[in-house]
Amino acid sequence: MNSFRIFGSLLALVVLFGLIAGCSQSKQASGTSSVVRTDQTEGDGATDDQQTASSSETMNPSENSKEAAKESVKDQQDEVVPQQAKSSEDKEGSGPVLSPSASEQPEERGLSIDELRKKLSAATNPDAVVKATDAIGRLRGQGRSALPDLLKLTADADPRVRWHAARSVGLIGEDAVSSIPALLTLLQDADPVVATQAAAAIGHIREDDDLKSLSDADKELYADAVTQLVGTLVHNDARVRRACLRSLRSLDPSPEQLMPVVDTVFASQDPAVILPVLQSIADMGSEAVPFLVERLKLPQGRFWASVAITEIGPGAAGATQALIEALPESALDEQLHEVFALAAIGEGAQSAGEALVKLYSDGDSSLHGPILYAIGKMKYRDAESVLTQTVAEESPLSATAAWALAKINPDDSALVGDAVKRMRAQCQSESVFERAAAASALSDLSASMDTTQRQSLGIFLENMLVDTSGPVQEAAAAAIVRLGGDSVPAILSLLKDTQTQFFALGIASAIGEPASEAVADIVGLLDSKDDEIVHEAILALAAIGPASAAASDRLLTILNESVRNQDEVETRLHYAAAYCLGRIGSPAAKKALPRLKELSASSDGMQATVAIWAVLQITPDDQEQFENAVPLLIEALTSEVQTVRLEATIALGDLGPQAKDAVPAIELVSEDDPVRTIRLAAQQALEKIRAD
Repeated sequence: MNSFRIFGSLLALVVLFGLIAGCSQSKQASGTSSVVRTDQTEGDGATDDQQTASSSETMNPSENSKEAAKESVKDQQDEVVPQQAKSSEDKEGSGPVLSPSASEQPEERGLSIDELRKKLSAATNPDAVVKATDAIGRLRGQGRSALPDLLKLTADADPRVRWHAARSVGLIGEDAVSSIPALLTLLQDADPVVATQAAAAIGHIREDDDLKSLSDADKELYADAVTQLVGTLVHNDARVRRACLRSLRSLDPSPEQLMPVVDTVFASQDPAVILPVLQSIADMGSEAVPFLVERLKLPQGRFWASVAITEIGPGAAGATQALIEALPESALDEQLHEVFALAAIGEGAQSAGEALVKLYSDGDSSLHGPILYAIGKMKYRDAESVLTQTVAEESPLSATAAWALAKINPDDSALVGDAVKRMRAQCQSESVFERAAAASALSDLSASMDTTQRQSLGIFLENMLVDTSGPVQEAAAAAIVRLGGDSVPAILSLLKDTQTQFFALGIASAIGEPASEAVADIVGLLDSKDDEIVHEAILALAAIGPASAAASDRLLTILNESVRNQDEVETRLHYAAAYCLGRIGSPAAKKALPRLKELSASSDGMQATVAIWAVLQITPDDQEQFENAVPLLIEALTSEVQTVRLEATIALGDLGPQAKDAVPAIELVSEDDPVRTIRLAAQQALEKIRAD
């Protein structure tokens, strides 16, 4: 999640429906740039802009967009929750299980704390120090006598030693409360992983301290921790921010204690300060709702709390009553974003329907468009008379009202047809924002269409990809992605035009396996003279997976080609080809095993990691590869490329107990990776590794 998406979920609503309806008095008027919205998927907490915007935002086929497009494909792949991660989705927030298990080192499992301290003292290299440090942490409270040793290590020159030491201090629990000042100092560590583990450790200490009443000294320590953790919420690393928020929940400060400190952060009203905090709060999902409800009770917190709730979406249903209560007390801009927040919650906010109808009647006219939009998202049937009357008036609000009626009555073909007709007509508007709005609105109605209608819509939207406006192109591409497999006819058409091939490949990457009918055409692009097209084609085939088997021979040819003079483009093609072969799997990719095994010994760490991962995907029972795989996959957990982290996490989990050395690193990922899908995958990987 980035700053674009935080404001995207809020301001694009103004662009798409507010501007259509004459809603000009919004936060947009204060100088915030306009962006294009992709609606949230109803019934869950994932938004379609999480699933599609990253790919569509950057699929402009111009030269300037190519680099962004390739990144968008990787980002899009990261947003798709793999089956392995889905089963752990409800467990996020509970934190990884940190108890002793089969993952412990056999030679360390039976050692006493005194023996481990001696082992730590005798360690001559960072790896040995880390192993002994982790073993002490696994003893929990029994490791308290080693606190002086661990605190000394928090000042070690090696950041890996520092974060493992901080982690073990936290695992010792309540007996380490006196270590909080040292941990607070580490919040300013130059290495964000160290700061992350220090913040997490403070929370672990408080969780272990089940005393209802604290001593005055401990109260002072925890109060100082609250102040510094809140101050660190503006850290530029998402992992640090998340760890601070998690620990603040564990410390459970009273609103009287917390809010004044939070207000010092929010007081600047500087988006550069606020947005990172909101990103992390929204990334917590429903867990953040109690905090946001408290913010809604205070005037200075309503605007930003509404932004965060908008980003959370349906998972923030618990904030509905607080939003209802805030509406009559709020200023116009605040009301606007409270309406957007209710819209984002959707059907879970139906209890706010009466309040919105009243605001439509009594409030500022600039709110009419957003209110109609919210009513549609909420499917509030009691407002149908208002909507019907607005449609009949044939005003600028009529298209939005027609869309809302169709959303409330998705099985009414006449209402859906009328809304589709109005939105198709709006696609011809001279206004960029109206065209973009119409593309998004059409895709939002696609669930009420049959296969033929959806395919026809894809072809219609395809024509908007050559629009002269970037926002319109982005909205159209995102809308096509939402059609899933029904977008294939449009993809096939787009692949034939060099001007739209980047769009087509990005859309195929976002859709994945349902785009398998396009494999033959995509394979044909592997012979393109444009290496960027080849790279995008490989990534699209990888996203499709085993159905891309026909590409195996060509991919092996690419993999066999030498990389001349460390050429960056050719190196990237090697990475992508190895990854794609791993995604295709056995039996089609077996012929590539000799070359992949050769590359797994490459001096290029990324190439070696991707190659060994691919080998394990093609031959998961190849015991010979385990010893080489685990260190490489552990290293891959720190990659800046999100797809690499995700696949490495899943691969380590698939290795089971044989990946026991990776447990501390996977625990770190499960708590602190900025991508929710990867955190979920890490939680399941830990379960697999710890299985007896």
